Amino acid sequence: MPGDVLHSPLQARYPELSPRFDVDKDASAKTRRSFLERYCDTRTLCCTAHFPSPSIGRVARWEDGFRCESVEP
Repeated sequence: MPGDVLHSPLQARYPELSPRFDVDKDASAKTRRSFLERYCDTRTLCCTAHFPSPSIGRVARWEDGFRCESVEP
């Protein structure tokens, strides 16, 4: 589960985007990209708690970023 790794679908597409409250923007971007790379194109379901419903999906590559493809429960 990504928990607070992703706060917006935009961060999947552009993992370098960090919210204002991130203390270490470089580390958070690196962690985000690492998470997305690890689960990209696998069957792993991710619960993206901060995304609009449905917020359960799988990570897929999208050009140089990623997207979370929704899966109906």
